[in-house]
Amino acid sequence: MHRGYLLNCTPARAGDGSFQPYVVISRSSDGELVANRFFPSDLHFNDEDAAIAHARDWAVRWIDASSPTR
Repeated sequence: MHRGYLLNCTPARAGDGSFQPYVVISRSSDGELVANRFFPSDLHFNDEDAAIAHARDWAVRWIDASSPTR
């Protein structure tokens, strides 16, 4: 969770065993979908945690850039 948004950063498993980052952002107050982001198809990570971190970092930056300062 970040600034009132839920982040689902479960990566997709590619056929070669690597992980492709993916993120779904929804409001925690009502669960409404705010954004979902597929990353370029050539962006893969050998480590699942690295793919999750990449997606989460992108989502946090997107939320911070899209939300008014509190």
